[in-house]
Amino acid sequence: MKARRSTALSMPRDKPPAMDEPLIRVEVDACAIAVRGVLADIRSQWRVGAVDPDLCRTGELVLAEVLNNVVEHAQAGRMDGVIRLQIAAGPGQLTCLVQDDGCPMPEGKLPAGRMARIGKDIDSLPEGGFGWNMIRTLTRDLEYRRIDNWNHLSFAIDKGFVPQ
Repeated sequence: MKARRSTALSMPRDKPPAMDEPLIRVEVDACAIAVRGVLADIRSQWRVGAVDPDLCRTGELVLAEVLNNVVEHAQAGRMDGVIRLQIAAGPGQLTCLVQDDGCPMPEGKLPAGRMARIGKDIDSLPEGGFGWNMIRTLTRDLEYRRIDNWNHLSFAIDKGFVPQ
């Protein structure tokens, strides 16, 4: 599937936008290939916008996990799903809004994000169970809402944030 793109806003190097001015605004098909492409585009846009490299790495890691969760779970089995993404950059932080038209979160709330139990036997290692813990650890103000049949996930990422 080809990614549907809306306007990607650029940010001048000498003046970051206010937090309510998205640096990036994009709409993409909810499939793995399109997500991979949009993550590469976001990385390039952040470079042009002079966003801190450490913040970019953390942002990309969190966004990759969130977007892949959307594709694998909310949009599972669909060929016509859509993801909308807005990212604003401010001094030392990113704020993100991810929207998709897929299935709602179970029970209408975010997963707890508890770490999977890990045994000593390598064959017993779980395949999943790490993503929501990582998302919760690396973000703040994580919030999920379901509005008009769309999932809305918002969060902020701070430079130098050290989880407690």
